[in-house]
Amino acid sequence: MLMTLFKHEMRATAKTFMWFYIAFAAIAVVNAFISPFAGGISPALAQSGGAIQTIAGGGDFAPNAIKGVFMALYIASIFVIALVTVVIIILRFYRNLLGDEGYLMMTLPVTREQHILSKMFAAVIWSVCTFVLVILSLLLLLHNSGALAAITNGSNDLLANGTPLDRWITQIVIILIVSTFTSTLMFYAAMSIGPNLLKNRIGGSILAFIIIYIASQVVMSVILWGMSSAIIGAPPSGPRGPNVLGNLMPINMIGAVDTFFWGTLVGTAAIGVVCWFLTRYMLKRKLNLA
Repeated sequence: MLMTLFKHEMRATAKTFMWFYIAFAAIAVVNAFISPFAGGISPALAQSGGAIQTIAGGGDFAPNAIKGVFMALYIASIFVIALVTVVIIILRFYRNLLGDEGYLMMTLPVTREQHILSKMFAAVIWSVCTFVLVILSLLLLLHNSGALAAITNGSNDLLANGTPLDRWITQIVIILIVSTFTSTLMFYAAMSIGPNLLKNRIGGSILAFIIIYIASQVVMSVILWGMSSAIIGAPPSGPRGPNVLGNLMPINMIGAVDTFFWGTLVGTAAIGVVCWFLTRYMLKRKLNLA
């Protein structure tokens, strides 16, 4: 039944997201070819993008005003598509489970956990798709500007010098995925608490989210402070290097970065687990559809 709910959720949101994705991709591609930062186009891109350059006036011949407009439009579209993703995630949960549709949804022969999971998995997938689309657009822009080659060369130099850049990138990706689950559950927990917090459901949800957000930041600060204190107070391992406290004490900087990543991951996951149980409890014991 969970898969049925998930498929229905994906179908219900696919059309909306697809139109936004197509519009964003069109803006990003045109901007990449006529951007003020475009310093030449690779043969493969030039062959596929000839029509676009003809329409836009070419990478080097388009008026600066047009370049500026498309760059501003591209930057604005990043914020818009990110905002739309969050709004759709919030509205789908609120309307289907806490609004008028909730009277029907809660009568279905499925558990509260399945309702939450179906919404959460769909929300995470669309969030990841939005993020990947934005990253691809940035890579295209960097490629046409020539900056991507410089970044690649710099990364190779760091790897050659022993910096575990590949491991750090993997850790960042994992943290981003876990953070997506956690942020989604924070929204769900706030919306579940909101109707029981204030008579105004939206106001209560906003207040609940502020409380949850502040509490999560306190938890993360305590975890990172505790781990950083342990690192600073520990005897040095490996080559002596600079310390964040003004070279007062040598520390292993690579180990410090790894510890920071692990602390962030553990703290983010812990907050997500708490929000999961909080949402589950509110939908099971304190559901308010009035």
